[in-house]
Amino acid sequence: MQDFSFRNRIALNYIITTALLIGMVFFTIYFVVKFSVSNHLNEDLQREVDRHSQEIEVKNGTIALKRHKEWMEREHNTVGVDPVFIEFLDINGNLIDKSPNLKESNLLYDPHQKDNVFFNGELAEKRIRQVQVPILDDKGIRVGHLLVAVAREGSEVVLETLRHILFITYPVILIILFLVARFIAGRSIKPINDIIDTSNKITRNNLTSRIPLPHNKDELYILSDTINQLLDRIEKTIEREKSFTSYASHEFRTPLAVLKGTLEVLIRKPRQQEEYEEKVKYCIKETDRLNHLVDELLILTRFENQKQSLKLEDVSLTSLIYDTLQYLSHPIEQKNILVIINSIPENIHLKTDVYLFSTILNNILSNAIKYSYQDGEIEINIRQETHTIICEVKDKGVGIPEDDMERIFDKFYRSTDDAGIKGFGLGLPIVKRFSALLNIHIEIVSKEKKGTTVRLQIPQS
Repeated sequence: MQDFSFRNRIALNYIITTALLIGMVFFTIYFVVKFSVSNHLNEDLQREVDRHSQEIEVKNGTIALKRHKEWMEREHNTVGVDPVFIEFLDINGNLIDKSPNLKESNLLYDPHQKDNVFFNGELAEKRIRQVQVPILDDKGIRVGHLLVAVAREGSEVVLETLRHILFITYPVILIILFLVARFIAGRSIKPINDIIDTSNKITRNNLTSRIPLPHNKDELYILSDTINQLLDRIEKTIEREKSFTSYASHEFRTPLAVLKGTLEVLIRKPRQQEEYEEKVKYCIKETDRLNHLVDELLILTRFENQKQSLKLEDVSLTSLIYDTLQYLSHPIEQKNILVIINSIPENIHLKTDVYLFSTILNNILSNAIKYSYQDGEIEINIRQETHTIICEVKDKGVGIPEDDMERIFDKFYRSTDDAGIKGFGLGLPIVKRFSALLNIHIEIVSKEKKGTTVRLQIPQS
């Protein structure tokens, strides 16, 4: 069955279930008809017993019969048309009288057979249904036996015909149902064939094809829509990879070209000591810039594809903020930025990974400093809510254009307004990734030329 196609498996499973159901129906029909026929024969026998019991007179222990035209009726004289066979026996089983249609034959008398119980037998190779009834005198003493039988040939023919019809129609119906089920299953799984065809067309260089959605919004519609959404995500991921490669190569190529050009200029001719020192310092600065880029790329690569084991420990949020500000004190002093820290609730401790959380704070505050105006202002707000700590960093700098808000977490993406500000476009992607690892919800609200607010919702557990 594992080698069957999906369509054939559906049809086969359907036909197995249908076969069991139809088999039960046919079985029920046959036995209902058989019971009805048997019950009809029993009623005929009982009616004959009642009629002929009235013909019997018992005098002094002797059985006397009332002869009349009943014996001349066709069912007692013939054996071809619904015959009824009657036989009277004395207490010893000796024949007293019988219907003319018995001729030389006799009904079977079984002394061990229970009275008034219907049973099947044979008479001259003909199938009959028979009953034995006791003949009683006025005192209720058995003085003889009344045997009554009716032919069951017609009933048996009906049952055999019905049985043959059911046996013949059963496989025919199943074959027809299998073909119909296979046809319907083929039409039902057409969207699956569309999925297969579309999937065969999709390659790394062709991610634009999508599976046509069925008209009915059933499970196949959901499957097709889900695969289309998956293809959308894959396409976006590959596009981001291409952008990442392009931006990374560009960011590396520029400082390397500058370093190469500077060094080539230095070796063309002898220069003064001051020139050498100036160019070497410039090369060191560009090398530091490259190192910073490599460090950020390594951080993203390390935490991009899998959740690293977090080193959770209790730490004071206040200490982390002051340590980060101390680390960034030089750029703060250069731009003469006023940092306002609103009253932080005492004893706010987090159970978090210190490295990851410190990196988040460092990148957020570094961006706030970088994009603030000279003599600007940065405000840090901390408040505690139920099971959550809210940390906000507000600046009054250049802000983010509305059109750029959707892409601020893309790697290497930088707004066109950032042309005069150094950076690689990796800070916010790192913040986003680390926040996800620490289950921190990050929200950024910004207005161009009015400033940016970064809000962190930090779970306390």
